[in-house]
Amino acid sequence: FLLLGGAFLLLCLLTGLEHFFCRPRLQTPAAPAPSAESERQQLLLLVLLTSLVLTAAILLLRPRFTAQPDADTTTATAPAAAPIDIQAALVAGTEHWPQFRGSLLPNRNPLPARWQFQRKWQQRIPLGGYSSPVIWGDRIFVSGGNKTERALFCYAADSGELLWRLASNTAPMIPEVTADTGYAAPTPCLDHERVYAVFATGELLCCTHSGELLWQRQLPSPQILYGYASSPLLLGDRLILQYDLEDTQTIYALDVHSGKSLWETRRESTPSWSSPSASCQDDKITIFTAGNKFAEAFAADTGQSLWRFDGLGGEVATSAVAGDGQFFFSNTGAITASFAVADGRIGFRNDNVPAPDVASPLLLEEILLLFDSGGLGIGLDRRTGEELFEASFNDGFYASPVAVGGKIVAVNLSGELLLLSASREGITTEGKYGLGCKVVAVPAFHRGNIVIRTFDNDLIYLETQE
Repeated sequence: FLLLGGAFLLLCLLTGLEHFFCRPRLQTPAAPAPSAESERQQLLLLVLLTSLVLTAAILLLRPRFTAQPDADTTTATAPAAAPIDIQAALVAGTEHWPQFRGSLLPNRNPLPARWQFQRKWQQRIPLGGYSSPVIWGDRIFVSGGNKTERALFCYAADSGELLWRLASNTAPMIPEVTADTGYAAPTPCLDHERVYAVFATGELLCCTHSGELLWQRQLPSPQILYGYASSPLLLGDRLILQYDLEDTQTIYALDVHSGKSLWETRRESTPSWSSPSASCQDDKITIFTAGNKFAEAFAADTGQSLWRFDGLGGEVATSAVAGDGQFFFSNTGAITASFAVADGRIGFRNDNVPAPDVASPLLLEEILLLFDSGGLGIGLDRRTGEELFEASFNDGFYASPVAVGGKIVAVNLSGELLLLSASREGITTEGKYGLGCKVVAVPAFHRGNIVIRTFDNDLIYLETQE
């Protein structure tokens, strides 16, 4: 349309020039020469006609273009909704598998009756990614992406049918990422109404469980080594994002109904790939973040920095776990320690224990468990930090272990799905199932069955054999 409009205006201009300067010599009776006033009127008429044509072209073309959102802008279509009770929302999430590593409160999904499985179904995810599946009811959600397109996918738990996909390709800039991070490393999260997904392009989508887009927000382009990988944290009415870039590091709290910022707090840190975690005590929610320089806590309602520990290092990728008024954190090159939720005082610090580099620590009763990429499983006393035991496995761990039914469920790089129990004496392997393929994503639980995303981008539903 722009080319046609430009051609039309050029034709009008050439016609005017021809009319005034290239008139053919006709054999007509001599007539008096046009006066200067007559030529001025003709020129004015031509200018007016050209202006009208240009205005009409602009008006016709204008509705056919949609401006791409600038960085840190929000497009909201969702209507205003009633306030959300955060505690009730967190309790509701324990019946499902709503975010990275399950629910924030202890998850109430049952363990498989037996650690013997059959593949009920297996589906190839259309776009690659390392995010883990999340589940609400009988729907499974997972994200994927590449340079061309980023998307959220929904599968039926009973059949594996792909119910819908919601895609985005509106990012104003496509950052460079490494092959082991990709464009869909952050795990989505969800509540009983909405699903939220963020990508390595800064695109953030919110939709219903049926795939209807509610709002979309474009955050500043994530320029970061390896690529953006921090998973969002859902706290009732607010979505928390640890947005660590090369130039700025920001914690966002977004309104789940509209995507608009409830607060934004800048961090004086350096980039990391860690995901935020939270502690819920006496209706007070505290957010913990770890970067390559600082560990810091924020008030979930205001974003105010409560305390900061200056002493981390290395390349931080693991996330903290909360329990008994403490945040427990361990990352190789950084620190293995516990921090008081209230004021950040160190409860214990152990600089001698091997620390994980990808898989996040797990708290099970009195034991803090660490699984590293070399194949070690390490147990610490959660009060003193004393090392209790070390156990060796056939392969290392990238996927973070989870606690379900008082047991540990972990999957190593070679695809061994392990059911473990732990005491002060050591780790006991109670069940083992070989998937036969590499796994780096966290398993998700659905009513006594397990859903796994493989490194080769297959989504597998493992049903317990009777």
